[in-house]
Amino acid sequence: MSALTNITNLAQDVYFSINGTENDDDGDDLTTFRNDFIRGFNLWLDEYETEAYWSKLRENDYELATISNTSVYSFELPEEYRTPVFNQNKYVKIVATDGTVLASFKLVDPSQTSNDDPDAAYTPNRAAFVANHIVLSRAPNDTEVGSKLILDVVQYHPRLTTTDDSGIALLPSRQLAVYGISKNMTLSNVTKVALSPSFAQKYKNELDKQIAINNATNESYDAQFSNYGYVTGVW
Repeated sequence: MSALTNITNLAQDVYFSINGTENDDDGDDLTTFRNDFIRGFNLWLDEYETEAYWSKLRENDYELATISNTSVYSFELPEEYRTPVFNQNKYVKIVATDGTVLASFKLVDPSQTSNDDPDAAYTPNRAAFVANHIVLSRAPNDTEVGSKLILDVVQYHPRLTTTDDSGIALLPSRQLAVYGISKNMTLSNVTKVALSPSFAQKYKNELDKQIAINNATNESYDAQFSNYGYVTGVW
């Protein structure tokens, strides 16, 4: 199936959901119909892609840079990546060529990367995401030169064009796009705005379901306890 055919099929699904019938445009009108849909899809992506760290767009242990000196501590994230993964158990790491983790930096708000209190006794390794750069709280040291800076990242969702439909295959479900785009298109149409609350609720239900599937886990981050298995003997 060509990219244009796949895009047209999804556009027809959205049109049918709103109007209860297929669009019968042809010629220049069909081209306009497709182009309007592509624009609506790409606008919706701005909303959709920030809802979760979508698994199909995630890259774990991404090698951002090679540490080449002890002065540079800010590293640019390539433009195809939207964000690092913020998670209490995921760190920006400096990893030696043999796989040894030399240092770990917790990702925090930029205001938390350092402590200016002169009485502060301890300043942990931290990193922040600022202006599309990973900024470490300290410069690398001599033993870390030559190592890799590694972290988990998430790509931008590919935008649709008339020749590239890869963004459709990367969706968790086509129905999510149908509800999301229908919600936005009916809001912009004064004659169909009454339909929007229904699409908004259906979209939220489908979004919640897909986020739950995307984030499925057997671990609870809020219920992890220290392991005292190393303690032996009688007290």
